[in-house]
Amino acid sequence: MRPHIHLPSFAALLWLLLATVPTAPADVAPGDVIDKTNWEKAKGLVPDNTLEWLKRGDFTLEVADLNFDPTDYVPAVVKTSLQANKGKYDVDEDGLMVDVATGKLPEFIEGIPFPEIDPNDPKAGSKIMYNKFYQSYSLGHVNYPFSARWVGRNTGFEREVICDYKQYPMDGAPGARKERNSERLERMALILVLAPFDIKGTNILNWRYRDKRQDSTFGYVPAIRRVRRMSPANRSDAFIGADICVDDAWVFDGKTNSMEWKFLGKREALVPFLTPEFQRYEITRKGGWRTSKSGKIPKYGYEDDQWQGAPWMPTNLIWAKRQVYVVQLTPKDPYYNYGVQEIWIDAEVQIIAVWKVINDRAGKYWKTEWQSWTGFQGPEEEQKAIVGATMMAIDDRTDHCSIIRLFTDEYQVTYYDSFDRNDFTMAGFQKFCK
Repeated sequence: MRPHIHLPSFAALLWLLLATVPTAPADVAPGDVIDKTNWEKAKGLVPDNTLEWLKRGDFTLEVADLNFDPTDYVPAVVKTSLQANKGKYDVDEDGLMVDVATGKLPEFIEGIPFPEIDPNDPKAGSKIMYNKFYQSYSLGHVNYPFSARWVGRNTGFEREVICDYKQYPMDGAPGARKERNSERLERMALILVLAPFDIKGTNILNWRYRDKRQDSTFGYVPAIRRVRRMSPANRSDAFIGADICVDDAWVFDGKTNSMEWKFLGKREALVPFLTPEFQRYEITRKGGWRTSKSGKIPKYGYEDDQWQGAPWMPTNLIWAKRQVYVVQLTPKDPYYNYGVQEIWIDAEVQIIAVWKVINDRAGKYWKTEWQSWTGFQGPEEEQKAIVGATMMAIDDRTDHCSIIRLFTDEYQVTYYDSFDRNDFTMAGFQKFCK
């Protein structure tokens, strides 16, 4: 007699095995260069669509070890929270963080809320993303001047828009504890378009709440000279006509509870960095940390006449083997432009989000947003941080890319900056809208 197999139990066991023991990736070592001649070596170490880029010669992967430990490049408050916040917080049925002791919204959180991620926790995906956001908040006020560049496969560089991004955390950073916060804000943020002249002043103001209210987002359009309230679904619209949307920033910048999250597993992956060494900060007159103009900056294919790959691809990155979490997100809003997406994010330092593979609402692959990172250190030992180096969205349907240039010899990123809170009010926002 054949033994009877209880199918639900067997299926659950099979899922567990697949989630915890992924297909063994190819064996790569520092010094390896992976290109279209040996693209198979990257199997399992990058998303499948990226293998297609390798096969057709769009870029190469230069494998190297890091000469610094990214886990040491997190703010002091994050290091403290690894012990202080163990078991302190949870996620409720609405996808919101709650204090385990009270079952209510926490009064204030310092550092990252979830130091331990249990792969069997059905809320693991959303907890990973909360960690990502709160590590960025722990850096205080952040000023990221950037430019968006349009690049086509056959056209090369097309045009550029100069912008500025400012983030004002109301939670996570120790300095935010003293802020008045009757609105229970999690953060405030500004995106300002500075050039060219014809779209200058196309600005966005965002207020993110700690409770279940969706973001309040306001956009100013110079053509109609008005501030209008934006729907949460607008965050998936193309940003100033680019291949990237507002929610693509830092791989994902939407409100965490606006998505359904599913943890898909932990695996080894190749993670891009600008350099295997850390770079040096400058200290500003206000005491902030600023990236140096004399440091290494990203270079792109369209800037090199000898480059044979896709014109948008960075040409001077290294790729280090790291453990990553893979999570799936599905929009709750039926009007959101994207369907199911997949994010790869560093398992040890969850501000290091690497890949977002995007499907359309019909479930067909559309595009990939990805970014690289670099370490910075100031004159003092504790002045360390991980900084985004490149960010881009590649639309594989149109064979086009939008590059977000995050720091260059023109633009410097500043952490622990000093902002006027009034700039993040409606009245303050309007002074930028001219």
